[in-house]
Amino acid sequence: MARHRIRRARSFSEDGEPDMTPLIDCVFLLLIFFMVTTVFLQTKGLEVDMPADSQAEEEKKKDINVAIDQYGKIQIGGQDVVREALKDKLKQAVEEANNDNIIIQADGECAQKDVVYVVDSARQVGIEGIAFVQEKE
Repeated sequence: MARHRIRRARSFSEDGEPDMTPLIDCVFLLLIFFMVTTVFLQTKGLEVDMPADSQAEEEKKKDINVAIDQYGKIQIGGQDVVREALKDKLKQAVEEANNDNIIIQADGECAQKDVVYVVDSARQVGIEGIAFVQEKE
């Protein structure tokens, strides 16, 4: 009867150094495990416009109020303005108030074309922001 030798797994290579293959396999398995189970969260926040460098500049700004009555009569800061001079008056008001935004208060009975005319004139002058105000009844 022939004797069969039972081979054992060798933990040492033929050079006498330990076999690193099982250790490397374990490290790769751990690496894959941690990569798969890691959750990458991106917290979403609000976009915030930070205030200007100095608050003094903000305090110098004044509101530019443009009122339109039911007959299409335009006023800037309480002073009547002729349609032909609207752009010049808006430029002047922007320079005086140090503000690129205007507030339009139109009467509910005024024609839409009057409001559109004021908005178009403001955009041509270079006004960046336009706000509309509605009076409560």
